[in-house]
Amino acid sequence: MTNKIILRAILNCKDHVFRDISIAESENLEELHAQICRAYNLEIGQMASFYQTNKEWVQLDEIPLMSMDQTRSKSMNDYSCLEMLNKHGDRLIFIYDFLEMWTFMIEFIKHAKESTSKSRVVLKYGERPLEAPDPEFEGEGGDFSEKSEEGENYNFDNDEFHNDLA
Repeated sequence: MTNKIILRAILNCKDHVFRDISIAESENLEELHAQICRAYNLEIGQMASFYQTNKEWVQLDEIPLMSMDQTRSKSMNDYSCLEMLNKHGDRLIFIYDFLEMWTFMIEFIKHAKESTSKSRVVLKYGERPLEAPDPEFEGEGGDFSEKSEEGENYNFDNDEFHNDLA
């Protein structure tokens, strides 16, 4: 039996899109990066970083795929998944492809024992959009008002935009 952790990788977008990934506790964040890419059909070769975060998902210290800074010696390869995500409330932000800015919230779900050591997707919900969602999306309850070219605010939650089809 292999000690695994189940992690949820939630795509930061208006629709509910997430993947639960089972990964060996001993695997490093570089392998988690590859598993998230596979789970969402993204190219593994793009630059990416994990970011430590607090309970409000505020982005803190960066953990890059490769360390480019001589003063920073740690990268994804230096952190095990268990070290970073081992109890309820443990979270990371994952940003993939710094031009497109695919943004994922990663959170610990539970510990598990499995007969295989191979990482895998254990739950898939929703479909990944073809293009990266707006990185400024704030989740449910965010500001969905839009501005016209003249600068007027349009609030699409306003009753004047709801049509009764009855």
